[in-house]
Amino acid sequence: MTRIYFFLAFTAEDKKCKSGPVDLVFIIDGSRSVRPHEFETMRKFMIDIIHELDVSLDTTRVGVVQYSSQVQNVFSLKDFTTHEQMVKAINKIIPLAQGTMTGLAIRYAMNIAFSNAEGARANVPHVAIIVTDGRPQDRVAEVAAAARESGIEIYAVGVARADMTSLRAMASPPFEDHVFLVESFDLIHQFGIQFQDKLCTIDLCTEGKHDCEQICVSSPGSFTCECNTAYTLNEDKKSCTMIDYCSFGNDSCEHECVSVVLNGFYCHCNDGYSLNENGRTCSMIDYCSFGNDSCEHECVSVLNGFYCSCNEGYALNEDERTCTMIDYCLFGNDSCEQECVSVLNGFYCRCNEGYSLNEDERTCTSYFSISSNSNQCQQIACWSPSISMIDYCTFGNDSCEHECVSVLNGFYCRCYEGYSVNEDERTCTLQIIKRNYSQTSYLLTIVMIDYCSFGNDSCEHKCVSVLNGFYCRCKEGYSLNEDEQTCTMIDFCSFGNDSCEHKCVSVLNGIYCSCNGGYTLNDDKKTCTMIDYCSFGNHSCDHECVSVLNGFYCHCNEGYTLQEDGKTCQADNLCNVIEHGCEYQCVSTPGSYHCICPDGHLLQEDGSSCGSCRSSNIDLVLVIDGSKSVRPQNFELVKQFVNQVVERLDVSARGTRVGLIQYSSRVRTEFPLSMYQTKDEIKAAVMKVEYMEKGTMTGLALKHMVENSFSEAEGARAASKNIPRVGLVFTDGRSQDDITEWAKKAKDAGITMYAVGVGKAVEDELREIASEPVEKHFFYTADFTAISQIAENLKLNVCPEESQGEIEVKDPCACETLVEFQQATMTTLIQLNQKYILYTMTTRLENLEKNFLTRN
Repeated sequence: MTRIYFFLAFTAEDKKCKSGPVDLVFIIDGSRSVRPHEFETMRKFMIDIIHELDVSLDTTRVGVVQYSSQVQNVFSLKDFTTHEQMVKAINKIIPLAQGTMTGLAIRYAMNIAFSNAEGARANVPHVAIIVTDGRPQDRVAEVAAAARESGIEIYAVGVARADMTSLRAMASPPFEDHVFLVESFDLIHQFGIQFQDKLCTIDLCTEGKHDCEQICVSSPGSFTCECNTAYTLNEDKKSCTMIDYCSFGNDSCEHECVSVVLNGFYCHCNDGYSLNENGRTCSMIDYCSFGNDSCEHECVSVLNGFYCSCNEGYALNEDERTCTMIDYCLFGNDSCEQECVSVLNGFYCRCNEGYSLNEDERTCTSYFSISSNSNQCQQIACWSPSISMIDYCTFGNDSCEHECVSVLNGFYCRCYEGYSVNEDERTCTLQIIKRNYSQTSYLLTIVMIDYCSFGNDSCEHKCVSVLNGFYCRCKEGYSLNEDEQTCTMIDFCSFGNDSCEHKCVSVLNGIYCSCNGGYTLNDDKKTCTMIDYCSFGNHSCDHECVSVLNGFYCHCNEGYTLQEDGKTCQADNLCNVIEHGCEYQCVSTPGSYHCICPDGHLLQEDGSSCGSCRSSNIDLVLVIDGSKSVRPQNFELVKQFVNQVVERLDVSARGTRVGLIQYSSRVRTEFPLSMYQTKDEIKAAVMKVEYMEKGTMTGLALKHMVENSFSEAEGARAASKNIPRVGLVFTDGRSQDDITEWAKKAKDAGITMYAVGVGKAVEDELREIASEPVEKHFFYTADFTAISQIAENLKLNVCPEESQGEIEVKDPCACETLVEFQQATMTTLIQLNQKYILYTMTTRLENLEKNFLTRN
């Protein structure tokens, strides 16, 4: 007699598991393959685990779900609070004894068993234990991934005939802690012991025994770390780093992108630059525009400042603001005999009074003879050739009534002795002075020399002529510099009474306040406020505009993500904000969404409704190896294999379309997707295909399939119609050319690739051709006679509900569902009876029918 050991025999209250709060749901396989005594072992397995748990509404809650072809909720997380209640309910479970729809059970647990309505708690670990003894008859990978994504930790316990690949597809990582496969139900207590150790370990998060930087999430005997919103978990799985939105390469910032915590970024300019209104590009700040440069001539703006520049012919003074005309006479290269006079951009020579400038423009000659002795004068030649001062009187435009006197740079009128110059400075009036005696004399008037009129004062502003000289005077608002010639504007800001918050700018006869870049002056003309660029109304932000220094950036409301244009917001889950029209489930993707269907159903052409595989549409191209190594008799088996696959399809012009390629050293299209519209036509055409022989150019065949077979010209439907494209490659040996490039291009083009190998076919090549998951898309057998079985298995992956005669539906407990299951099962058995020996299946079907009728 087999001895069964059950763990956790303690019953004392102080031995109860004292772990943190956990919501635990058992998902048990009640299919017909589980024998009665095995189901009892599984029942005892659950009871023993529950006995060791600290069960209450505040600690551990337990639920039980049984499944076969349908799902039964034995009791929910909210139903019971004592061990006795749970044990009583478990002992009343009656096995469903039907199929093995594990995916359906996982979906039920995710959507219902772990819902708030059924007693599941937020922020409490959700744990599911799946116990099964066979291969699932529906797809489990996708729904299990969704369950894990929702926060459910899944343990998969397989017994006897269970499939390890399916267990790994269901379980949470790491698999060594979450996947268990035992030879019989008698050994599942081994898993129970390990699970009890995990579940009853202290809550490491609560105890603070973790290294999580931000969030610790408890799980039985362990923990995982998570990060706050806008942070991502680092490779050490403990620390967090703020998501760098600038690293996505969509900022278009000319200088620097600054990532901010709440789902976004803004552009920042380098020092000395300001952000333009587009929020992306930068312009160098024009410091001269602030009006505070005080440059006498010209202000030149440079990076982070400015400098003063003088006009041509002037040099910058030491104060770096004012300018002085360059004194070219100081350079010592004038060669003037008597006096050098500096002017703008040059100089000229000038002679002392009584001398005139010679033609060489350097030397001078006296107007008078050297001696009063004319003889002596003649002897020493009292004349010297020279260049004389310009005689402006010779121009005939003086209008002087008496005498024109030419002087440097001009002329003046002079009257004869006894006359005076009138106010018009041209005409003369006789001066008569009466004396006590009757004698008339003449008065000669003398005018003070205007030294300013000589043009040699070099005063920057005004020249004031005085006796024997002149002095310089500045305009109002300026002060005379130490050189007594140039002027500097008075800096009223230096008096310290400006009260400007940012900067004081001195101007002629006063001051004004100026603000730093990115700020604007308030009405009090003294204080400054940061410019609110959002208030300009040109930001175009979908949701919220955030003003920053010298610019702004856009921010999205919670649940939305900023797009690449930096302005528009896209809902993180479009399914929640639009009328998606999906019949079953809407799945959001970045910037879009798509509809999906339950396992065993396919999305229809409208992109929203679901249909069974038989009524779903695909474009299928079969690529068969016609090389010499196949041999004629085996090639006939290959054609039968093709027809066996076609037989399972719903072929029509609007349904499934089938095309066929044969290849050896070259590629030949036997018929395109558009040629035949019925299964009978296709099968007849397949049987007429002639064997090519020669080489094995699999890569060339893949290239032909991608470039030609799935083109609209050969009957493939447009990608916009969302019709799945499937390619099936059948080969018996190693390819004589490279397959890597075109195998990848086929999958990149959205073609689901199946690879079937026989005999000397190379597994690595088959795997390279096959789509992910590879285990579901490649098949191999050593003998051609076994390829018919591959056709059956292949159909399982294409149409899982047809191969089993069972369809996952929205309400598995409905009467019409049970009737449909019964009819599908009978049809399948009839087909099997035509090909194989039926044995005792008819009797089992009758019993199954009676069970359905009894329950309904």
